[in-house]
Amino acid sequence: MIYRRKTAFGAAQSARARPPLPATPALSVTGVRPVSTPPLRSVLTYGCFDGFSTHHAQWLGRLSALGSELIVGCATDAFCAEMDHQAKAPFEARRAVLESCRYVSRVIALESWDQRLTDIVNYDIAVFAVRNGVGPSCDTLNEIVQVVHLPSDLPPTWVEPFAKSA
Repeated sequence: MIYRRKTAFGAAQSARARPPLPATPALSVTGVRPVSTPPLRSVLTYGCFDGFSTHHAQWLGRLSALGSELIVGCATDAFCAEMDHQAKAPFEARRAVLESCRYVSRVIALESWDQRLTDIVNYDIAVFAVRNGVGPSCDTLNEIVQVVHLPSDLPPTWVEPFAKSA
């Protein structure tokens, strides 16, 4: 069907009429498998991360495989000094390196061991990951979170002071 319409200047212009759009049939969901998504689990770990190396990246990669979100607590300069560990890089530099790591979802400041319980509750943590050799006091958190002791290829630079104080 052809019809004529007038333009703004009064001249007739021919155009083809467009047929009406067909009604879209209802979508059928039979036979479609639901997409399985991994459970949302947040993983928390702490460390100094001074002199970030490939070993640190491998460690964080292993931890990120445990859940859907990896939260890393980076020790502040004051906390490092309290643990008798002189950090070579300032806290802000270490934090920036961790934030640029593809495995890490969020970086928080580790100011004292007393904040572990608060961080677990505030960030809805399902897995608390620690390196082998860290003191057994982390096992007291088993009532509220899954504590995972993983082997690490990192040289133990400041694990011992933490194991004594934890």
